[in-house]
Amino acid sequence: MKRLRQGEGFIGICHYKGDRLAVRPMFEHDTGPSVVITTPGIEEGDIVRVWEDNGDIFVSLFHKKGTVMHRYMLELDLLRINPFFPVDALDEVKSILAEPGIDDPSLKDFTHLPFVTIDNEGSKDLDQAVYVRSKGIGFLIYYAIADASYYIRPGTALFREALRRGASYYFPDYSVPMLPRELSEGIISLNPQHERRALVFIMEIDGEGNTLRTEIVRGRIISRDKLSYNGVQEFYDNPGSNRLKETDYAESLMNLQEAGRVLAARGDSRGVISYERFEQVVRIADDEVNLEFQDLRRNDASRWNEQISLLCNMEGAKMLSPDHCSEDLHVQPVFRIHEAPDESSLERLENVISSFIDIHALDKEKWGWRKGESLALYLKKLPLTGPDKRITEAIERQILISNQKSFFSGNPGIHYALGVKLYGRFSSPMREIVGIYSHKELAEKLKLQEPHPDEADIELREKVILASNRCKDIQKDIDRMVNGLVLDSLFRPELELAAEARPCHCGTIMGMKDTKMYVMLDSPRIEIKVYTEDIEKHSGKKFSCSFHVMEETGTDNSPLRFRAGDEIQIRVADFDGTGKWRFTVSGIG
Repeated sequence: MKRLRQGEGFIGICHYKGDRLAVRPMFEHDTGPSVVITTPGIEEGDIVRVWEDNGDIFVSLFHKKGTVMHRYMLELDLLRINPFFPVDALDEVKSILAEPGIDDPSLKDFTHLPFVTIDNEGSKDLDQAVYVRSKGIGFLIYYAIADASYYIRPGTALFREALRRGASYYFPDYSVPMLPRELSEGIISLNPQHERRALVFIMEIDGEGNTLRTEIVRGRIISRDKLSYNGVQEFYDNPGSNRLKETDYAESLMNLQEAGRVLAARGDSRGVISYERFEQVVRIADDEVNLEFQDLRRNDASRWNEQISLLCNMEGAKMLSPDHCSEDLHVQPVFRIHEAPDESSLERLENVISSFIDIHALDKEKWGWRKGESLALYLKKLPLTGPDKRITEAIERQILISNQKSFFSGNPGIHYALGVKLYGRFSSPMREIVGIYSHKELAEKLKLQEPHPDEADIELREKVILASNRCKDIQKDIDRMVNGLVLDSLFRPELELAAEARPCHCGTIMGMKDTKMYVMLDSPRIEIKVYTEDIEKHSGKKFSCSFHVMEETGTDNSPLRFRAGDEIQIRVADFDGTGKWRFTVSGIG
């Protein structure tokens, strides 16, 4: 049997090897011994921790088969993401904690300013803190971002590991951080009442949201409080009786609201589309086997805070643009590119909207759209309430489908969705390798640190771009898996009920293809597929599908019709052997 060295350990999954229960190492671990399981209560499929102590091998249960956390670990294993950090990276963490560099005399002192962080309720990796001061008819915005690039430098084990991961990955109630938690939730995180290093963007805007000047310095801050979007929104809704009104940052929060509105209006003038946005709050249930979920409409506090983040990313990209770096050959920036929809996509969108107008007999003057018309202005005139709001939702979905995929590139290019010529990623350096790299390039341009050798930087930039584009796809895979768990938690208990006792779920038909229609449930806000063959099977009728209309065939007597933009009631019918949920439409069987 291969032995572990003193103090070594690994995570593995139990499986039968002949008639013995053994362990297969997970997460690319290749040093695991052939361990035979004798620990009581551990069964095939369980995930265990294996470690060595004084020459003996020990095994303990890590996650039981069938639990949500077990499913997360299987997904991470499939995606080749190790949630644990190598020893050399952890050794560097100890050195950072011993000398965090917060007493650096070159740091500008901002500890007198009442910065606060504003995040989701459970956030622990606090990348940004904000303070906003009114200045004439405009605002002076101080945006402090965790100084991750000071600690995570090229050539270190921590940088190599961050590059390998590309980003932090998020599951409900669990995350795999890009940096060890001692850093991402500790010394680098802008935790309240602690001195922290920060890269501080000082941005002055006028009353129309135009940027008058931007200064970027390395500084020292103390965040006054860790706030949530909901908590700040409650303050905005009723400031007179809220606990925050007595704080030294209350005025800054009110200024943030006004500055956010100004910047949002500026975005409207650039053609930024304001989609109806929901946030799905998903948690692991107490039984550890299911997920619980709640849909929340995104509030204004989140939107105003986002406007500051967007401004920071735009200003950082300008600072590293060719126009600003024509004489600085050491700068190797990375930009976030989002190209405009191509002609074929716009033609398709125009045809789809025309078909929606025809099938719903809508007013063409009110609902019509032609290529060249601003989609932002078009959406603003459509109803968000009343009987036609579901048609608006379906059109909005079709506009989203027409968009191209964004990507990272070393060459400058437009960000169509934001209506700007240049955009970067500076606001999440603890969660994205591109953030760490962009901070490094910015610090080098501003002569806050010595430049990395050019040839090495060019090679490094390509690796950062590859990692950053890859990690977006990985998070999408994780999100799809989580959506599957949400569906499983929602519908599997219903399969135990008699067919007629299963509850109806309301949703909106977002669009159709020949064999299925796409339905967005009202709650949870998740898209499902309803297959034509299932509707036919349970109704005993035949249907044909044309352009976003599914209609009963073989009858002239009020045929059943389903249209994109219609409300629909569905019930779960089955979960088949191919892993697909099957549904039927209520009231037609």
